[in-house]
Amino acid sequence: MGKYSAYKVEDFLLDESFINWVLNNSERDAIFWEAWVSAHPASAPTVKLAQKTLLALYVKPVRTLSDSEIDSMIVNLEERVQTLDNSKLKRFNSISFNQFLSYPIAAMLVMGMLMLAYLYNKSNTEVNKLESVAYSIKNTVNNSGERLLVKLSDGSSVILAPGSKLEYPTYFKGNTRPVSLEGEAFFEVSKDAKHPFLVTSGNLVTRVVGTSFTIKAYNGTKEYKVIVNTGKVLVSQKINNTNQDINLPVKHIAVVPNQQIIYNTSQKSMIKENLPQPLMLSADVSKDVFTFNDTPLNKVISSIERAYNVSIIYNEKEIGGCPLTASLAEEHLLEKLDLISKALDVKYYINDGHIMLAGAGCSKQIANKN
Repeated sequence: MGKYSAYKVEDFLLDESFINWVLNNSERDAIFWEAWVSAHPASAPTVKLAQKTLLALYVKPVRTLSDSEIDSMIVNLEERVQTLDNSKLKRFNSISFNQFLSYPIAAMLVMGMLMLAYLYNKSNTEVNKLESVAYSIKNTVNNSGERLLVKLSDGSSVILAPGSKLEYPTYFKGNTRPVSLEGEAFFEVSKDAKHPFLVTSGNLVTRVVGTSFTIKAYNGTKEYKVIVNTGKVLVSQKINNTNQDINLPVKHIAVVPNQQIIYNTSQKSMIKENLPQPLMLSADVSKDVFTFNDTPLNKVISSIERAYNVSIIYNEKEIGGCPLTASLAEEHLLEKLDLISKALDVKYYINDGHIMLAGAGCSKQIANKN
């Protein structure tokens, strides 16, 4: 959290959580930022200026006319011109521009065209400004001793191991959802068949639509691994050391749950093998691990921490005993947290890769109901 104290206005403008708070009224981000500003009053003027700047840049784009609408306007204008007799057209040829503007219809036409041009240029300028502020390539490096959670713009989540680096855009655009990884990470990818999710790790490319898997690809090691928990992934090598077009026929290996690919970095060869035991987050095991019946929240959190190898910060005294009855076997980590939040009236948020839960506590919830 200490990094925000050194933030300048431009740093806040590039921060995804800050943008969600200011522009999207995100309740989760509001909880964090309001608490942070309260705890760091010296930064309040900078935060306020960043808010004003971001709001000033955000202008809803004016709707642009379609080609058919423009063609229709041109046809209507041509028809109006053709209705004028030749004598009137000759008079138009002989008058000055100022005289031309004295005609009410002509003046309105010119002013309307100028206004449309102004609004179009202003809209595109402001939208381009906002896009340049909001879109950037982010690099998250885990220099801590524990795993960090990274939330992507499409709802996918990445649990980044210590000593690992993830490169990703603030939001995805185009036909694919590309990220790159150095080190180890566990991915839970949101389904989107029209926009495949691509992970590049050295010369290895992992392509998925919606699934969960682990990649181990540390620089300097002899082997990279892709381990699949759910769904199916396609693993291939990069062509000519560049990101290949997703439409090109590429030799790949399909990997299904409880299987892994081992890629030899020196020989540039891949082999597929079955895992000796099913993974905890595979469908075979998840049903037993994540089915809860009046289970205290602290035990639910322990199950999640073991399965995802993450730490969740919460006040065990206040909410640890809250009972949960739910099946979370088929949900991704973020979906699990959402369902827990709704069921127990708690809130979760992610800051610097750490998951935090906060709530009023079960006793207060029961008192309110009574």
